[in-house]
Amino acid sequence: MRPDLVIVFTPVGGGHKAAALATAEAARARGLEVLVLDLFEHAARVVGDTYKAAHLAGQSAAPELYGSAYFAANRRGGAFEPVRRGFDHVVFAGLERRVRELAPRAVVATHHLPLVVLGRARRRKVLRAPLVGVVTDYTAHACWAEKGVDAFAVGCELAREELIGHGVLPRRITLTGIPIRRAFEDIPDVVNPRRGEPTRVLITSGGFGVGPMREIVRSFTGLRELSVTIVCGAMRGGVKRVTREAEEAGVVARVVGFEKDMPRRVAEAHVVVGKAGGLTVSESLAAGRPMITVGTVPGNESYNERLVVQGGAGWAAVPSEVGPLVAALGERKLFEVMGKGARQLVVPHAAERLLALVERLAVSSERRRVA
Repeated sequence: MRPDLVIVFTPVGGGHKAAALATAEAARARGLEVLVLDLFEHAARVVGDTYKAAHLAGQSAAPELYGSAYFAANRRGGAFEPVRRGFDHVVFAGLERRVRELAPRAVVATHHLPLVVLGRARRRKVLRAPLVGVVTDYTAHACWAEKGVDAFAVGCELAREELIGHGVLPRRITLTGIPIRRAFEDIPDVVNPRRGEPTRVLITSGGFGVGPMREIVRSFTGLRELSVTIVCGAMRGGVKRVTREAEEAGVVARVVGFEKDMPRRVAEAHVVVGKAGGLTVSESLAAGRPMITVGTVPGNESYNERLVVQGGAGWAAVPSEVGPLVAALGERKLFEVMGKGARQLVVPHAAERLLALVERLAVSSERRRVA
């Protein structure tokens, strides 16, 4: 069956996949036929492994170097760009073939890499379906500004302005918000802990377990009236290692691995501690939960963290300060007011807004073909 919508993500960090799945969930709720594709499944395995290894190494082992590279590359053009683009066109050609074979009504990409090959296919008019790029951070790096993309969906005005600065026409940019699962938005407002009730803390390491977990766990040593849950994600051996570290530090914590039902975990918490990934930030803020960002990598995460901190919905902390900061926020009873402010920082119903944009483009494209 011909799908109404093909959504392409790149598994470099968990957020791009989460945005893709959230969009697919909302589309299926509308009765649409949807297919979600992993870009790396349409290339040689070594290509995907190399991209993921480089990304993780840069973020965890050499964050300052990663940040320097991020900002140095934040412009269009340059001597190396034709080589990079030519390489991507060759190694990801399988994605173009697959999408053309499926012949969907529209295509959405939640990472910039698929836009390289699919944007070229649109320019060559061999891909007939409109193509939408979904920027999944509260900033827009130059790598997103691919030609041939019919529209860009962004989460904030800053990202819109940056895309315009990178040469994207303003009419091609729509402020939709970053798509997240509706279940996060349906979570009731947070209420400050009552007398005798512990402050419930959710610590998330992200989908790949990146983050200074050892130092964060130890920062809770000696603190009382706290209930700590730690989600280790896909970190290999993460549950066993974090459990041991908590025991050694005398910290009582519930430690779990990859969590399928994150909305439930977030709903249980008074405060969320984690890295400033675009989806983690969006989900926490949309759920009305204040956030403590830690282990922020220079680059896109810096802008996400700035949204949280400047918006009054959280604090940035070094790992050793997390526990005392949580305790102080609880003593001052700030969770409730910060949580209400958090929801004001994100565009509501982003997945539905994105789908409305996609539907308009698909209808317009079909009318032009008929005419």
